[in-house]
Amino acid sequence: MGIAGVAETIVRFTENILTEDHCDVTDVLRRLEAAGMQQAVEAHPAHRTTA
Repeated sequence: MGIAGVAETIVRFTENILTEDHCDVTDVLRRLEAAGMQQAVEAHPAHRTTA
């Protein structure tokens, strides 16, 4: 996935969060942080398994 794909994914993710009912800014930021942490963990070489 290129930079454009990553940017598009972030925009879609943010739109989905911001359009949910009863959502405040703090909740949005926490969800974005969690998503970023998950991506970082998945991208870390120690997390990868060899087949």
